[in-house]
Amino acid sequence: MKTSEQIDQELIESIRTLSHPLRFHALKVLNERVASPKELARELGEENVGNVAYHVRELAKAGKVELVSTKQRRGATEHFYRATERAFFSDEDWLRIPDSVRGELVAIQLRELGRLLSAAIESGSFEARSNRHHSHYEALVDEEGWNEAMAVLEDTMLRLKEVEVRSAERRLESEEEPIPLAVSIIGFEKAPEG
Repeated sequence: MKTSEQIDQELIESIRTLSHPLRFHALKVLNERVASPKELARELGEENVGNVAYHVRELAKAGKVELVSTKQRRGATEHFYRATERAFFSDEDWLRIPDSVRGELVAIQLRELGRLLSAAIESGSFEARSNRHHSHYEALVDEEGWNEAMAVLEDTMLRLKEVEVRSAERRLESEEEPIPLAVSIIGFEKAPEG
């Protein structure tokens, strides 16, 4: 059993690793597929492949990605990685992260969400499926209602992870092409009006 000190150290290391936008984006891509730093640099619009390779190695040191293969290309070795875990913090861990760092992590995620939405709208993929979902909901609740609502959102995220696992198992058997799903669930206290 891990001590709270060991858990806190792991949390600090995870925060340090994911607080760089390039690492966050690279981990996101590597959760979707195997890629090399060169491919990631091209996809992320980063001109310096060495910089991307450095950040991928940092993810590997933190145990978030692993090297799965290498290929010889024009006298150099290209390394290919895949993710071993997602950029995810439990509610309990999230509360232990300092407010300033939480703000930085949320800003990274929201910038990524904006990029994904813009690309989906521009490409037409946002409206490609008739059963896609988008909703916006506002309500007035008491403290107990707030806690219930946040528990519903947390449960939904955990259930989506289960859907992903079952889907991956089915795809292994059927070889069906994956559908790139993006889900963002946000629950927050609105700023005071006026």
